[in-house]
Amino acid sequence: MSITQGKERLLLLFLGGLTLINLIQGSATQLIFDEAYYWYFSQHPAWGYFDHPPMVAFFAAIGTTLFDHELGVRLFAPFLLSGTICLLWKLIDDKRKYDHLPVFILFTASVALFNAYGFFMLPDTPLLFFSALFLFAYKRFLQYPGIRFVLLLGFSMAAMMYSKYHAILLIAFVLVSNPKIFLSYRFWMATVFALLLYTPHLYWLYETDFASLKYHLSGRANSYYRIKFTLDYILNALIVWGFSFPLIYWALYKFTLPGGVKKNVFDRALVFSAWGILGFFLLSSFNRKTQAQWPLLAVLPFIVFTFRYALDKEGFRKWLRITSIISLVILCMVRVIVVDEDISPIKYESHGNKRWAQQLYEKTGGLPVVFEDSYRNASMYGFYARVPVYSLNSVKHRQNQYDIDSSEYKFQHRRVAYITGREDYDSVIKVRIGKGKGHPWRGKFVKDFRSFRKLICKVDDHKITPGKDSIALTLINPYTEGIAFEDLEFYGLVLNEKRRIQDTIRMYPGNTGKTKVLTAGSTIHLNAGMDRIEKLEEGVLFRVSISEFGYPSGFQGDIIPIAK
Repeated sequence: MSITQGKERLLLLFLGGLTLINLIQGSATQLIFDEAYYWYFSQHPAWGYFDHPPMVAFFAAIGTTLFDHELGVRLFAPFLLSGTICLLWKLIDDKRKYDHLPVFILFTASVALFNAYGFFMLPDTPLLFFSALFLFAYKRFLQYPGIRFVLLLGFSMAAMMYSKYHAILLIAFVLVSNPKIFLSYRFWMATVFALLLYTPHLYWLYETDFASLKYHLSGRANSYYRIKFTLDYILNALIVWGFSFPLIYWALYKFTLPGGVKKNVFDRALVFSAWGILGFFLLSSFNRKTQAQWPLLAVLPFIVFTFRYALDKEGFRKWLRITSIISLVILCMVRVIVVDEDISPIKYESHGNKRWAQQLYEKTGGLPVVFEDSYRNASMYGFYARVPVYSLNSVKHRQNQYDIDSSEYKFQHRRVAYITGREDYDSVIKVRIGKGKGHPWRGKFVKDFRSFRKLICKVDDHKITPGKDSIALTLINPYTEGIAFEDLEFYGLVLNEKRRIQDTIRMYPGNTGKTKVLTAGSTIHLNAGMDRIEKLEEGVLFRVSISEFGYPSGFQGDIIPIAK
């Protein structure tokens, strides 16, 4: 056996051990709220979901058919991370890498946020793997542009986009780094193949009126800019990689310099991708609060550049080994902490979920549960209690998968437990939900639950003119039963340019005549009077919101401009 083969076996041994550790971790750790939400996705197979494309639900669905507990949800995460590391290894052509395999192992095992996706099943988990596959396919495509790598390139682009929309950034920056690729008919073959594979999701977007894209691009309610947004982003962009971050950025800097490390077309793609992704989310921080994992794809060029630079610089390699060991020790401690609440100095969201779910199950007698404004709690309770759940969302919360799927219909006219986080709620059910002691949630039993979140209310003029004390509305009932007007309350929401509610105006539907009920599947045109119309002058946007049976009002109307 050659030395190279022996080193490859060492790498496989490391990946096998890492996979086993992550499988054990995934089985021993309770779900976090996002994972529970994606498990809920997996219970309703579709080509897309409100928050993300379907890849994370696809893996969770297959896993839970084999293991119907935490390990099932996370089953593929360990294999995807190990596959990502293997692909990164293959992206490094320097034969000296075999002499320093222990450094590569230490470094990749110590990159903090990167390794979290070895046992958590989140959209970034498959995104990392398919992005590494895309880079591998792109490099081989540059070297051998045959049909095999044309298809692999197209498949990896589609799989990335099925994982998370952020994938478009990596694809775009790679292509921008090599304008000549647009002259290659083989590249266009790969692109067409990718689009064909992605067509089911594109059709799903069309069927749902692009609800997911609308939410991500413009549907979020954002705060006015605060310097904290940018400072937090910069801090996160440093610490999420672990204690090796100074070395990581130094290596990137050396590969970026025109007179620095010699680069080829593929290296240029990595440089463009790293800086492009970091820069894109830096600019985003001037518009909204960013999340720590958003620039995660930059970790792929980071690992390649850092290890390659370590091959040339003995001193750099020494420090990389030291910082990796420190990061790895701390990372191992954190792994233990997220499993065991009793020994943890901090309370994490993977702690205590089984406990509160069991308590709520006992207090509700196993009835279906409707959570007010909490898709997270609904999904977590659904996973651990295995009873039907629904999240009734109001305009003070945010829209999510429960707004576009059919779960509301399944709760009509059922006896349910209605649970809310409102402190002033008159309740007979009390439970603490969340990490540590949790937060008090209250509820009561509803004998005949009904909700009308899917009512559609359109403003006929598509804008609001201040000064008028009434507006023309079109109200559409998509339900198979009639809705009494006396059960509804109409509100006009005055929003600022960040889509945050500034004020609420009461609306009074008129000219319904003798019509007391909006019949099933019908459409009615009516005029609605408004009070406090002077408040319209102070807003930028407007939305009609409807409350039923005293529940908080929902998202029945579109956001439209207030004419000035």
